[in-house]
Amino acid sequence: MFNVSNDRLLNIGNSITKTVSLIKDSIAVDLQVKYQNQGLTYVSNNVNVIPRNENGNIALQEGVNNNPLLIIEPTVNRITTKSMLRVLDTQFKYFKFPARTTVVDEDVVDLDLDLDLQSLDPVFARYRPSEDQRIPIGDYSGIEISEVQDGLSQQFPNTYTISKDLKNSGADLRFRIKLQHRYDAPSGNGTAFFSIIKTSEQGLNREYRTFENTSNLRPNVPGSINYYEVQNLEIDIVIPNSEFEIGDRFGIGAKAGQNNNTQFHTINALQSYWVITDASKTVDLWNQEINA
Repeated sequence: MFNVSNDRLLNIGNSITKTVSLIKDSIAVDLQVKYQNQGLTYVSNNVNVIPRNENGNIALQEGVNNNPLLIIEPTVNRITTKSMLRVLDTQFKYFKFPARTTVVDEDVVDLDLDLDLQSLDPVFARYRPSEDQRIPIGDYSGIEISEVQDGLSQQFPNTYTISKDLKNSGADLRFRIKLQHRYDAPSGNGTAFFSIIKTSEQGLNREYRTFENTSNLRPNVPGSINYYEVQNLEIDIVIPNSEFEIGDRFGIGAKAGQNNNTQFHTINALQSYWVITDASKTVDLWNQEINA
């Protein structure tokens, strides 16, 4: 008869338990591999388990008692704390004191921003139409002149707005406007008129200032233009500071005597502009000082 100590028996029992656990784990892995390789519905995809038609749909017949059972195979992937500890390094590492730092010499940044606030012009703006446009008939209508080429942006489309700084500066405004327009018609003459439109608390004034050209063929007819003729309306006018308030808006208006399929007037965008400058300055169309 063999005498075996209790410790020996305990070790043998632990070995058997580990072996059984490994066998269970391998069986579980084998079961999971099938689902991982062939999808979560690999059993129900077997036509011997659940019959399917040519399109792969489950073939069930209404009113029949021997339809196949619908098999749903729930699977769950679980990540245990033990498996995560094998991947993540959770070991705490102590810092050593005193802490050491490395000093890197850097160039000193010059934060002295010398801004010449006097050079910021609260008046100047240069606008232009973004595309060619027809002139409507009837009352003066604001034209599209939304492209900001330089200077102040537009608070409202196609208009120049009086700011608080501009009004309080006491500056008068100088408007320089060029509008190139053409009259298309099979024959005869047409008419075209232009204006500066002012919007204020007192209301809308479509005829704050009005302008027109005349054709050489009809110099006595205001606004006249011959068929297929191209005219350049050029305006240079000063608007006194006393005639506007904070929030007032200015725009350019136009109207024509003809606008149909065969007779119409067109403003050419590339040859047109509206420049607003301080009337006290001697500057060009881009607000650059002109030396005497």
